[in-house]
Amino acid sequence: MINSLRARLLAATAVLLLAFIGLTGVALQTAVRERAEQAEHDQLQGLSYALLGSAEITDDGQFNLAPRVLPESDLSRPDSGLYAMVLDEQQQMIWHSPSLLGGIDMPSLPAVGQWQERRVTRDNGHTLLTLSFGFRWVTNDGKDYRYTLVVGESTATFTKQMQRFQSVLWTLLSVSALALLIMELLILRWGLAPLRRLARNLANLESDDDRRLAGHYPDEIQPLVNNLNTMLANDQARLTRYRNALGDLAHSLKTPMAILRGIAEDQTLPAEQRNPLRAQLARMNDILDYQLQKAAAAGKRSLTRRLALAPIAQRLGRALTKVYAEHGTRFDVRIAADLRAPLDEGDVTELLGTLMDNAAKYGQDQVIVDAARHDSTLSIWVDDNGPGFGDEPPQRLLERGVRADSSREGQGLGLAVAAEIVHSYNGTIELTDSPEGGARVLVRIPDS
Repeated sequence: MINSLRARLLAATAVLLLAFIGLTGVALQTAVRERAEQAEHDQLQGLSYALLGSAEITDDGQFNLAPRVLPESDLSRPDSGLYAMVLDEQQQMIWHSPSLLGGIDMPSLPAVGQWQERRVTRDNGHTLLTLSFGFRWVTNDGKDYRYTLVVGESTATFTKQMQRFQSVLWTLLSVSALALLIMELLILRWGLAPLRRLARNLANLESDDDRRLAGHYPDEIQPLVNNLNTMLANDQARLTRYRNALGDLAHSLKTPMAILRGIAEDQTLPAEQRNPLRAQLARMNDILDYQLQKAAAAGKRSLTRRLALAPIAQRLGRALTKVYAEHGTRFDVRIAADLRAPLDEGDVTELLGTLMDNAAKYGQDQVIVDAARHDSTLSIWVDDNGPGFGDEPPQRLLERGVRADSSREGQGLGLAVAAEIVHSYNGTIELTDSPEGGARVLVRIPDS
């Protein structure tokens, strides 16, 4: 199946052009052959009239035509390819031109006053185009004689001329078709240049900060460009408004939550009131944090610029090194500097920050961050050298509120939020054992 627009147009044009060239060639060949055959017929007919005009018939019915009065010199040269003969009523040859050696077998003869054209094969294998004319001759003493004049010409010369004409015709048509195809290819290249420029500009959106298609395009493409620019602007504005609204919501809930937390810590309240209030506040806080982080994920968007992953991971590593300074945790970022992915910067920061923080929290003293691209899939993995995930099924830790170690601080939301971000990009997240002896969190995201 042809996916290229240029290839489709070129193939369709080539089929139409070849069909037109073929039909034109056949039409010209047929027209020229018919015209040549008509010219041959007219020539033989004119020769017949000339022979009849020079003929003499005696009273006893003898047909005489002196060689010196023959209208064509080829009639005097033996086996020249142009012949003439006269047959009597019994189909006996009573006269022939000096060029005719032997006879011409005529299957049938025309009636008086009629012309008959046919192709006849001689004993030597040569094919003749013959034209016969039946006529009567009345002598001065009233005698009536019936004759048939037959003139013939070899078709070898005619066939060679037609073959030469066909060779020249099809050569010129083939060259013309090739030249037209080359011109069509150049025209298509010129005509599709705006589409190629649009494709390049769309690809540049993945690396440029300016989220807009610049330049002028033909009238047929400009509305599409305008709609794409409007879509990009609305997409960015909607994401900004969404995140601002989430920030405003979180800020507006801070004060009521702080008041309720203060009430829950009021020692004057009975314990049977403080404990349920604390539990519900913790639950509200967990739900709020989870939903805000989940909703803040931008997810897969069209025409997202490609983001370098290494600088973000290195920046997070430096920040977390200070957080876990007392543990002496080292963050080894091995992501290639030129590796880029069509991800949102906020999503990458949230995802890597969560995974690196978990690895530092539950590992010992080393966290390895790496990424690679295989075919059309981006793989990101974070390894630690801790005890691993234990006997419990690791994938269960992706559920909200489930924690591997309840003795450490946390709400069990980190991996759940990371999973939501990965799923928003149609990716997968897998919890396995690390070659370093600890745990590995492996993320796979389509890189397209």
